[in-house]
Amino acid sequence: MNKLKEVFKGIYVEFFWSLALFCSLFIKGKKDAKKVLVLPAANLNGGFGEDIMITSFINTFANDAQVCILNGYKIIREDYRAINKNVVFLDGFNEKVNFLKLLFLIKDCALVYVIGADIMDGTYRVHNSINRLRVIELAHRIGVKAQISGFSVSKNILPVVKAKFSSVAKDVKLKIRDVESYVRMKDFIPADRLILTNDIAFICPDLPGVYQSKTYDAYKTWVTQVKSSGKTVIGVCPNAIQAKKIGFDKYLSGFKSLLEGFLDAGDYVFVFLYHDIRPICDEASDSTISRILDGYFRAKGLDCFFTDQIKNGVELKGYVSLVDFTITGRMHLGISGLTYSKPMFGVSYANKFEGMVKLFEIDPNLCLIDYDKLDNSKEKIRLFTENFPSIQNSVKKNISSVKLETTNNYTYG
Repeated sequence: MNKLKEVFKGIYVEFFWSLALFCSLFIKGKKDAKKVLVLPAANLNGGFGEDIMITSFINTFANDAQVCILNGYKIIREDYRAINKNVVFLDGFNEKVNFLKLLFLIKDCALVYVIGADIMDGTYRVHNSINRLRVIELAHRIGVKAQISGFSVSKNILPVVKAKFSSVAKDVKLKIRDVESYVRMKDFIPADRLILTNDIAFICPDLPGVYQSKTYDAYKTWVTQVKSSGKTVIGVCPNAIQAKKIGFDKYLSGFKSLLEGFLDAGDYVFVFLYHDIRPICDEASDSTISRILDGYFRAKGLDCFFTDQIKNGVELKGYVSLVDFTITGRMHLGISGLTYSKPMFGVSYANKFEGMVKLFEIDPNLCLIDYDKLDNSKEKIRLFTENFPSIQNSVKKNISSVKLETTNNYTYG
């Protein structure tokens, strides 16, 4: 029955895609349109990466235009009102997207902006990438400017997605957010249709008004106290997706082992953070894992900090700003730290971290560990801690140029 439903969904989408293509022959975008349509990489229902990528675009490139954020279903984020003043929340971009309806939405916009991130190679779901590329194609057909922010692709990019990229690249230059992905894309897309940039999250602004609160004041007090006693503060962020892949208990055990290895190597304390509050591994989120880790290390007598009151990725940046470095399974939390020149020890997956680390002229072998090898982390910890001063210098030396190159996320062509 489920397979039958998927077949009908596919037929429904293809029907309206064909209808939209036909109608696009007779429709043109409004010349005086002022609205901007933004498609996040995922629904705004608890993934903090979406928060900082959308905020990066709005604050840097939207020029005070009204921004319409298109989700799969109706999501009203009141916390966004404090971050981004002129936003409207729309729904309908899901596995049953009606492209004809979307066509009439696009024609009233001055710009369609797709947040690329790490979903564009089809390895999560094929329709995630294909449908977003179709939106760009549809906008181009009716004369509406369309862009896609810098994205990454893994080694396993699907052939059907490659073909769609080749088609779209004739009309719109593709922005790639790391060198590794750029090399992979250059295998089948002409270099003159590619622009090397960085993850748009690198230019997410620091907005103190978003994160000032009694909880944050308590956190600042805690950081001041532990640092005055000579301790180094590590911002720790697990990834529930990784836990789902290898099993919750194995992942939790591995993370405990990793952090205990760091405690053996230096005088550290942990603030347990999270970059996603969705129940991904059964009922567990990043926040769930951080709360469990906080309880575990507190029981062992370690001074830690954890709060479940952080609502979005922009607010989280305030917490990351006070750590000395991060240990993270979420690349976007690591990026938030790097924007403050805080080094990252990455718990990596699917070739997602390597290219970003190389932006800072850092050998990935010194600061990355695979998420399924956390139980065997002693050598990686040694390499990171012994090379920490040079890693920190590399981050400080390169962060300005990385941010400057990130402005390529807004380039027509």
